[in-house]
Amino acid sequence: MAKVVGFPRYLSKTFLLQREIFQSGQPIRYRWKWVNRGKPASEARTLAQRKAELETKDPVLDREINIGYPLRLLKKNSRQRNRTWQEARKEKEQESRHRQLKVPLESIRTAWENEMGVLKTRVIAEHYGIYRDLFDNAFFYLGVPLHINYDFDDEFVTPVYTGNRILPSEAATVPHVEYPADKGSLWTLMMTAPDSHLQDSNSEYLHWLVSNIPECSVEKGDVLCDYMQPFPVKRTGFSRYVFVLFKQKGKIDLGEEKRPADCTSLEERNFKTLEFYRKHQDDLTPSGLSFFQSEWEESVTEFFWTKLDMKEPEYEFMHPPPYHPEQRKYPHKNPFNLYLDRYRDTKDINEEVLREKLKNTHPFREPTTLPKYPNIYNIPPTVPTWLKQKIHNMRLRRHQWKDLD
Repeated sequence: MAKVVGFPRYLSKTFLLQREIFQSGQPIRYRWKWVNRGKPASEARTLAQRKAELETKDPVLDREINIGYPLRLLKKNSRQRNRTWQEARKEKEQESRHRQLKVPLESIRTAWENEMGVLKTRVIAEHYGIYRDLFDNAFFYLGVPLHINYDFDDEFVTPVYTGNRILPSEAATVPHVEYPADKGSLWTLMMTAPDSHLQDSNSEYLHWLVSNIPECSVEKGDVLCDYMQPFPVKRTGFSRYVFVLFKQKGKIDLGEEKRPADCTSLEERNFKTLEFYRKHQDDLTPSGLSFFQSEWEESVTEFFWTKLDMKEPEYEFMHPPPYHPEQRKYPHKNPFNLYLDRYRDTKDINEEVLREKLKNTHPFREPTTLPKYPNIYNIPPTVPTWLKQKIHNMRLRRHQWKDLD
């Protein structure tokens, strides 16, 4: 190695080392703090290009099929609507300051349903999977707003919106149905449950079906299937109940969909909305939609025993077995007692907990209460570390010792 002579003392050792490497003919390698990864900016795709690639849809698989009426466009554009609002704004502000402003809620609701409600209802229905489960991802815009109310008592009603929660006892009777209808028009109203089938997850239960409804008089239509209240099964969560309103081209005969009067047989109420629509798509056009969610309550048990004359089914969630990696002979940085407990038989652990519980239980004395600060008492220093941790867990009722009391 060449010896460097004649350099001042203030030169750093790094410089001298690099000098020696340079004189020896070896390349000098530097470690940079920041390194550019990936393609350079001139070749890499922009954010807009990546978003466009993710949002591209297949023309065949992702095709949207509208089985209803075309979307009604608003006559007034946004500028004209904004100008109308600006003209009435000053007067409305003055009335609001003097507490004289009266808001007509019914007219506002009607205007919203005719303008934004058509689009918003479709978004909500897609979120809840209504179009996916009933019409195989085909959709329809609301031609008419569908208003459904259940009697709560003599004074109040329980309305059905888009996904609100209604108890089965609140929906036990036939609801009141209202919708704007042209003179001389005929309609078909259907209520189905895509989540309540007890045996086939791809089938539904038909809860109500009325056809040839003149205008808005549901009571004058042909009842093909009597109304049945919701009966969500225990431990299955919330179930959807969907009302679909079809507009008829004329009077039709749906005798093949006829069920016996007061039908309580779930087998006879098997139904598939997609097959029903495919049979009668030339005569029926979906125009209205409304749905709610319902959860099990005690009245459902009585409904199964008295109305359906069957034992109430119950479902339980089957938890997958816990995953344990292959046991190693020398686990690194793992407490050996906790590590071995993962691979012990559950019965052995429960037996150990039971033995410890019987030690602190006296047949003729009241059970001792757990102190407010159980770990305030010191443990002798001669106790090994793993045993200290076990005592702490027992005092705090953690892990398998949570049921020690």
